[in-house]
Amino acid sequence: MSRFLNDKKLRVRCKFGKLADKSASNTPRFARLTLFNFLSKIHIRNSLIFYFKIKNLTL
Repeated sequence: MSRFLNDKKLRVRCKFGKLADKSASNTPRFARLTLFNFLSKIHIRNSLIFYFKIKNLTL
């Protein structure tokens, strides 16, 4: 019985280890996507501010 339980624990640890490795390999991609999303939002905001400043100057 104890050998069966130890085998189960080992399988769970192995699956968790594989999952942790998989998520660790996805971390840089996730960080790049988040950074890209954030930078594009900043660019859009700055573009709108610039647009309204130009519009106010021409009025």
